[in-house]
Amino acid sequence: MNPTTAPEQRRRAGHAGRRGLNIAGRIVTLFDAAALSHRNAILFLVLLCVATLLPGMFAIPPVNRDEARFAYVSRQMAETGNLTEVRVGVEARHTRPLGLHWVQAGLVAAVEGLGYAKAPRTIGIYRLPSLVGAIGAVLLTYWAALAFVGRRGALLAATLLASSAVFAVAGRLALPDALFLAAIAAMIGSLARIYLRNGADASDATKHAAILWTALACALTTKGLIAPLYLVLPIAALVVLDRSAGFLRATAPLVGLAVCLAVGVVWFVLRHFAGSGGDDALLTLTGRVSPAFKGFSALPGTYLVIFAGLFWPGAPLAALAAPIIWRARRLRAVRYLLVWILPAWLLFELLPTKVPAYVVPTFPAIAILVALAFERGALALANTRLVRLLWLWPLIGALIAFFALLGLALFDHTTSFLAWPLLLVGFFALVTAAVSVRDYGIEKVTLLAIAGMLVSGFGVMQLVLPQMKSLWLAPRMAAVAGREACPGGPDARVVASAGYTEPSLLFAVPGPVRFVDGAGAADVLNETGCRVAFVERRQEMRFVRRAEFLGMRIERGADIAGFDYTTGRRVRLTLYRNAAN
Repeated sequence: MNPTTAPEQRRRAGHAGRRGLNIAGRIVTLFDAAALSHRNAILFLVLLCVATLLPGMFAIPPVNRDEARFAYVSRQMAETGNLTEVRVGVEARHTRPLGLHWVQAGLVAAVEGLGYAKAPRTIGIYRLPSLVGAIGAVLLTYWAALAFVGRRGALLAATLLASSAVFAVAGRLALPDALFLAAIAAMIGSLARIYLRNGADASDATKHAAILWTALACALTTKGLIAPLYLVLPIAALVVLDRSAGFLRATAPLVGLAVCLAVGVVWFVLRHFAGSGGDDALLTLTGRVSPAFKGFSALPGTYLVIFAGLFWPGAPLAALAAPIIWRARRLRAVRYLLVWILPAWLLFELLPTKVPAYVVPTFPAIAILVALAFERGALALANTRLVRLLWLWPLIGALIAFFALLGLALFDHTTSFLAWPLLLVGFFALVTAAVSVRDYGIEKVTLLAIAGMLVSGFGVMQLVLPQMKSLWLAPRMAAVAGREACPGGPDARVVASAGYTEPSLLFAVPGPVRFVDGAGAADVLNETGCRVAFVERRQEMRFVRRAEFLGMRIERGADIAGFDYTTGRRVRLTLYRNAAN
């Protein structure tokens, strides 16, 4: 055996690793330049958010069910001009705060007014407020972090939030989560400056109190009465731990109470005069306490498990920092950030139903704590066992890429040749980051992992998910229905759907949509005017029997096969028309 073989192999492996780390060195140089000034930092963070969120924003169709419902309500507002009626088909949705609906409806109306006729059915336009809210959440996290760390640490905290997996989802969906996250970050930063300085500067405290209550008002208009919970719990915890409520005087608490009452009264009046009655008006005030997504039942500790995926690639860093942060919990700054995390987290862990979105508002505080540990040099990686958690970077990255490509292969019998190189480059960056942490330090490999996430994310969001035609049934159904002749135009065509009742179909079709069973689909076709019906194979027997009973001659059109990911089953939908019409 040649004794130089093993060293030679290590040398070659080292060259490969150094090539990856050369890229990391350039990324660190860019990060250094961004940390030189606030202007550079803001520009860096905005570009990072755009690079994270823009891929797929216009290419991925409406996602069932919450996003499709939310966008459809906003579309109705834009088309009818009624800004208080919240209805999905025949279902009243009076438990939703209206703030984001108004923003989306106004934006759609403005774009349509500029001459883009398809604006009401272009989901990307409804997602733009979420993009703005996500950028705001990152910039406000940067601002909040400046109360605890220097500019570089604040930049790192905001970067960790902007690169997290849940941020990539929330910032792409036409839902209020990104705007709510921005409001939470503003509350963290404003209250921190009051609490840490103990109200020493009265004019400064007044300014930050105004920011605090304005942020709460924005949170109320997007999420409802659950919003104050995220502020009340930290304040209550601080009062108990400090055995003093002195810092509250500088927050002008009566003003905050007045803000909550004013927003509540406005919602109550709007709902009352909209004709929904007092019960719906009271439900409106509670907003997202009962979400459209009902969550899933799971044991306490579930949020801690899924945190690894939600906050990826920052989750392993949070695990590395956790023991050090806990030992420093008596420090005033650390204690303040912990109360923004632990009370809400423990409360939601104890509830039997788990909704991942409920713990996301704690992520800005988590990111700032990790940055604080970075800045104090606490992540010296002395604990070798915890360092192994960094292998979650390539592991979770590989799982995301694998299941995305597997879904494309299984359901659509194809692959994305353009995505493969990007996914491989991203995976290589994540592996290199995990391997090289001891030699090159935690900051450099963290930035390399984030770069790998961006490359992989582009491949998945822009090149893989939009190609999964089997998942996006509603746009295909709308296209097939649109090819049916209708003298009154597409808005006059009534589309019945038996066996597929997802709200994305309401959004995709320009005219009325009726969700019925098989017999109901035959009844719709028996009416006069432009009518088509999509019948799922499990409803076909009822449909045919009812059509025979009515003496109706039906014609079969195109078949659409796919996978309904909300119910987890394959579906086959067939278009039918009345031959007499």
